[in-house]
Amino acid sequence: MSLAVVTGLKYPSRTAIQMLNDLYTPYSQQFGLQAKSATNNSLTKKSKNILSEYCTKFDDATKVDKASALNAKVDEVKVQMQDNIAAMLKNTEQAESLAERSNQLNEQANVFQKKSKDLRKQMRCKNIKMTIILVSLVVGVLIIILVPLIVRAKKAAAGGRMLRGFD
Repeated sequence: MSLAVVTGLKYPSRTAIQMLNDLYTPYSQQFGLQAKSATNNSLTKKSKNILSEYCTKFDDATKVDKASALNAKVDEVKVQMQDNIAAMLKNTEQAESLAERSNQLNEQANVFQKKSKDLRKQMRCKNIKMTIILVSLVVGVLIIILVPLIVRAKKAAAGGRMLRGFD
C-alpha cells in the first residue's frame, strides 16, 4: 500500500512526510486489506473521514511542525521590525522637517525684530521732526503776534515820553 500527499510549493516537505508517517498506520489498520484489492476510487467515500481529519490537522504547518512555527514567528518579527523601521524613518523625516521649519521661523523672527527696530527708529525721527515743526510753528506764530505788539508798546511808551518832555 502506498500513500501520496499533494502540497503547494511553499508547504514544507518535512511536514508532508510527517503527515504520511502519521497517516500510514491508522489508514493501513482500517483499510489495509481493502486497499490491496480496491479498484479506482472505490475507497474514496469510506476513507474521506480519516483523510479530511489529517488534512485539517496538517492544513497549517505551523501547528504541527515546530520549525514552521518558528519560521512563521521569525517572519512576523521581520514584518514588525520592517514596520518599526519604516515608522522610525517617517518620524525622523518629520523631525527633520520640524527642525527646518523651526529654523525658518527663527530666521523670520530675527528679520521681523530687525525691521521693527528700524521702524521704531523711523517713527521716533518722524515724531521728533513733527515736534520741532510744531514748536517752530508755535514760536513763529507767537513772534508774529508778539513782535508787533511789543514794537507798538515801545513806540507808545517812547511817544509818551516825548509828550511828557514837551510839557
